[in-house]
Amino acid sequence: MALFIALFGGFMVIGAFIGVILLVPGKTRRTGLRLSLTCIVILLSIGFINKHFLKYEDEPIATITPGEYKKIREDMTYDEVKKIVGGKAKSEYKINKYSSPDYDFDGEDGLENDATVSLHFVDDKLSVKSEYGLITKSDQSELDDSPYVDVTENPENKIKELVNEHLHNVSVEDIEVNQDLGTKENGQNIALVHLSFDLKNSLARTKKMIELYSDDLAARTAIEDKSISEISVFWKAPYIDENETLAKVSYKRSGEKMKVSARNYSQSLSY
Repeated sequence: MALFIALFGGFMVIGAFIGVILLVPGKTRRTGLRLSLTCIVILLSIGFINKHFLKYEDEPIATITPGEYKKIREDMTYDEVKKIVGGKAKSEYKINKYSSPDYDFDGEDGLENDATVSLHFVDDKLSVKSEYGLITKSDQSELDDSPYVDVTENPENKIKELVNEHLHNVSVEDIEVNQDLGTKENGQNIALVHLSFDLKNSLARTKKMIELYSDDLAARTAIEDKSISEISVFWKAPYIDENETLAKVSYKRSGEKMKVSARNYSQSLSY
């Protein structure tokens, strides 16, 4: 759409220029005046519509410094965050068109050169912010030194890779994939995924993030591994209780997607 508007605007500029040329000969002066005025009015209309409705602007991609990160607060809107950091995110991810977005930024002047910042929004308000290597050391260096593991044939490794790549502030405690004995189809498996949410937060936000991250993992697993027919995600949060399993969210495959079959919460999250 932005490219179309730019091309159309370019044609209007050319049309206005031609109209000015046609103003010189007496015979074409009226035609030239109409053409120039029409193109100018259209250009002004495009500018007005773009500014107030479409908002196709050439926004710079921002980085986030430690100082800017500390200024970013929960319940801010994305526009408020952009005013602080001076531009838009490097990338945006949504599970589907109805879900809340995650925005990823590169860090600047942090502890590590590859520092990143992730912001998760719920109902257009910042819900969770997290950083890696900006003001705290990340564990990525340990991963970089580990030997390469081919995850293409191992369901457990596939799921672990999805967790490490997409679920921030989450650690894997255990992943078990077993044959689905409840179906006549061969090669169908049930995945039992035990995770820990490690970013200290309120009970309400912890429960919300558990639901969002469970949906995210189930959706990605459905796409990446067709052999998984069911997946159950078990959650702990050490800052609430080191030993108690706080939630279990289960999904069953429906075509190319996973649908929630059950959500169970401990008394700590049943409010």
